[in-house]
Amino acid sequence: MEISENNFIKGIRKFSRRSNSVVRGIGDDGAVAELGAGQYVFVQDAMTEHIHFELSFMDPYYVGKKALYSNISDVLAMGARPLFYLVTAGIPAKITSGDMERMYRGMDRAAREFGVTLLGGDTVATTNDLFVDISVIGKLAAARYFGRDKARKDDLIAVTGKLGEAALGLRALKEGGDTKGLADCIRRFLSPRPPYALWKEIVKNDITDAMMDVSDGLILDLARMMDESRKQARIHWEKVPVPRPLRQRGLEDLAFGGGEDYQLLFTFPRDKLPVIEAMMQQGRAVTIIGEVTSGRGVRVYRQGSEITGSPRGYDHFGGRM
Repeated sequence: MEISENNFIKGIRKFSRRSNSVVRGIGDDGAVAELGAGQYVFVQDAMTEHIHFELSFMDPYYVGKKALYSNISDVLAMGARPLFYLVTAGIPAKITSGDMERMYRGMDRAAREFGVTLLGGDTVATTNDLFVDISVIGKLAAARYFGRDKARKDDLIAVTGKLGEAALGLRALKEGGDTKGLADCIRRFLSPRPPYALWKEIVKNDITDAMMDVSDGLILDLARMMDESRKQARIHWEKVPVPRPLRQRGLEDLAFGGGEDYQLLFTFPRDKLPVIEAMMQQGRAVTIIGEVTSGRGVRVYRQGSEITGSPRGYDHFGGRM
């Protein structure tokens, strides 16, 4: 495709009609609508063979599990609790009924972990590649929806967990060979469970209004948030939570542009800093990596000096940016 994913999304916004019941439309991890009984979040995300997974090293069970996890992650990133899901599966002739059984078992495992109910969906035949397209409906659990457009000047920027594990896990699976010391990374790629317990604490303590998940890489996803909020992010290289296997292999860049960790990226006002620090002291996997300023885009600093050329992340129509 001759345009980038970001530009494509901006272009189709003109087809979104105004409605009094739409609280937040195109431009975020999910849409928010007022339906009388409260505000609900609707998300839809697809995974396709040879783009998101390879059946040569990924069992269909993990394809299904990961596909639902990624959608649940989007619902959480909007400040909502997932409730229901629907699935459309595109099935080529090479796929067996046993393969499909395992894929749905993977989805069911993820659904049970989050209390999500399958409502139905569709199946279609495809020529060569398997795909799974999932829609999830959630109900707002936070006082207000979390949006990419809500980062404010002087907010601090934080992430959950570690970044780059999934990218290194994928590399290890592709290359084969010795995977010693990479079990956590491979697990993160195959089964990227969103940090639900930590999300509950963030909601309970009313910490943020601006959140998204890290699916396409820290720099690219943070740039999307700053674009929607019309602000600039300044992050500090040495503060980003890079797991030990990346440091040992000199692959720290994967923490900035690898993607598919499905950790939570959020900003919060400085008066919430004591709450975040208390969570960190209790062993919660939260790291403060920077701050929001006036301006545009993302700037990365290492030991106080700005650096350029950091990985930009994954664009679905243009590959690595």
